Amino acid sequence: MSVVRMHVVSAALALSGLLISAPAAFAQAWVPDRGEGAVSLSVQDINVKKHLAAGTMRDSGHINTIVVLTDVTYGLTDKVAVDLAVPVVSSAYSGLKPHPGTDIDNSHFHTSLTDLRFSVRYNVTRKGAVITPYVGSIVPSHAYPYYGHAAAGERLRELQVGAFIAKLFTSGVPGMFVSSRVAYGFVEKVQDISHNKSMGDLELGYFVSRSFRAFGMVNGAYTHGGIDFPLGGLAAVEPRYQPVHDIVQQVNYLHAGGGFAYSISDSVDVFGSFSRLVAGRNGHALNRGITMGASWNFSRQSARHTTAAGTGAPASEYARTVARREGSLARCVCQKSGT
Repeated sequence: MSVVRMHVVSAALALSGLLISAPAAFAQAWVPDRGEGAVSLSVQDINVKKHLAAGTMRDSGHINTIVVLTDVTYGLTDKVAVDLAVPVVSSAYSGLKPHPGTDIDNSHFHTSLTDLRFSVRYNVTRKGAVITPYVGSIVPSHAYPYYGHAAAGERLRELQVGAFIAKLFTSGVPGMFVSSRVAYGFVEKVQDISHNKSMGDLELGYFVSRSFRAFGMVNGAYTHGGIDFPLGGLAAVEPRYQPVHDIVQQVNYLHAGGGFAYSISDSVDVFGSFSRLVAGRNGHALNRGITMGASWNFSRQSARHTTAAGTGAPASEYARTVARREGSLARCVCQKSGT
């Protein structure tokens, strides 16, 4: 497996000098104030009952995966934030078509630390919409197995560039919010096969009360390159690609679902979400993705939370509500995945 080409890395680093920003999965457009941050812990229950051979669903056994994701965000300045996510993945395969030549498809759970995700976000503006470009990386923590239904991950390096765009409405439909991400991932080549990818997320929701919100979400990815998995199964894959077929497939997917988040206090939130596959090509068809978690803000009380727009003026209850909601939106990693 080759590394990402030097000219791609150079271009991305040059861009990061202009944009500096966030992680390789889902974070937020809002960034914490300088010296503040948040720690989130989420548990994901992921169930796969079907596999996709090109666009055809096939029953090749079931995969159950539990992901424990720890995510830390810290504000370097009032505009620049760094993010680190560390996932631990446990997977088990049950079925009649285990991958030959591996011992992980044996119906038992196998647990591994997988890919470390680091990013830098830079908030360009909060006027109107909140716009925050980012640069992020995915780096395998060690040489864990990537071949097998129960593989914990792809074990590939990836560099992402993208942007978060969000808005919390204070007029028209006060309490409504929209949050989105667009990104492009430069993925490490495998046997000279290019499989970079475009990604997008959209979350639309509403604060039912000052502390509780519900939302719907869609997220998807399109792989530029890669190979189709044939209807004839692994035996029909070219022999040279068989050991790496899981990580060189042209995996395209669209997931949809919904969830909630509740602010227990100004610094603690709990959240949950559900999603499943709507459309896809190759790879695993997500039957059920359930995320539950909590986040804790270790911020000092900032001026943004205690003062209104005027110089030193006491914050109104409305201003405090808006600040509370923005803080809750910034802490939630409802869509963030460890796989």
